[in-house]
Amino acid sequence: MDLINTLSGEGTGIAKNGNTHVEYELNIFQHRLTVGNDMNVPGHTEVHGWIRPIFGKHAEILTLEMNDESTLRFSFVGKDGKFAANGNIAAIG
Repeated sequence: MDLINTLSGEGTGIAKNGNTHVEYELNIFQHRLTVGNDMNVPGHTEVHGWIRPIFGKHAEILTLEMNDESTLRFSFVGKDGKFAANGNIAAIG
């Protein structure tokens, strides 16, 4: 698994009960697959990192809208701002 990008900045956390100004750092990793003799075929990506402050309700699926208007759906998994992504980053446009 290779780190292919890091996104950080300020954005908007969107929950059912309203919006919250947040800071975030997202690390995007890509798995590599072996297909035949080629060991460098790109596989699926994973997003890890943190979003602070914590907002929304326990186990609620939330949305991060980043400063470039792309979005990530996620839920918090701890009190330190770590999250579990629900899919990949969706670009606007």
